[in-house]
Amino acid sequence: MELKEYLSVIKKRWWVLVLTVLLCFAAAIVYNMKYQPLYRASVDLIVNEPSITSTGQAQVDSSSIEANLKLINTYKKIITSDSITKLVVERHPELNLTSTQVGDKLMIDSTQNTQVINVSVEAPSYETAATIANSTGNVFISQIPEIMQVSNVSVLNAADPNRSPEPVNDHRQMLIILGLVVGLMLGFGIVFLLEYLDDSVKTEFDVENALGLPVLAKVERIAKSDLKNQQANYSGQPEETSVLRTANEQR
Repeated sequence: MELKEYLSVIKKRWWVLVLTVLLCFAAAIVYNMKYQPLYRASVDLIVNEPSITSTGQAQVDSSSIEANLKLINTYKKIITSDSITKLVVERHPELNLTSTQVGDKLMIDSTQNTQVINVSVEAPSYETAATIANSTGNVFISQIPEIMQVSNVSVLNAADPNRSPEPVNDHRQMLIILGLVVGLMLGFGIVFLLEYLDDSVKTEFDVENALGLPVLAKVERIAKSDLKNQQANYSGQPEETSVLRTANEQR
């Protein structure tokens, strides 16, 4: 019985459900129309200062690794500083970006207890992202000897500008599906809320619930045209009666 009640409520206000779903679907479509793809490119830098043996061979010891790990946080701060981003802008004026804008696009990350620094960039085109990432890495490597008086950074993996990756923020299909789901949930909520707030008596079921008595009969809807026809019939009866009386009198 409860399932029938729920279905009757939905049937009575189905237009509310449909309207809500359409509005949420339209909102998702409008949001997708303003979609701007973003592409990500990254470069990996390795911080490693080998020590030179008496024979002239380079080797890496644990003390140098520990020292390099301590420098990681300092290097991460230097990469996003104006001293690096300004040189990137000077080398690539075609980007039409300021040093602040370049710094805002840089995302620096380093895996714990590793000597690798990942510099990633998101931009409307992959070529621009790759250019900023590679240029930032190269500028940082060229400037770190002057800033820290040590040359212990090199490029591990550079961004390939010839790649054609997919956007990293393409969630348009998911947004449409989410809009439909949210529209259904919101529509059902509104439908049952309106039903809960509606205390009027409209059906025989409402009468039974209100009075606790069974319904023995009900009057169907009567069209206005039927009422007019009935009124015409009633108004015509006296004329027919008077005609019959006149005919009897003449006899």
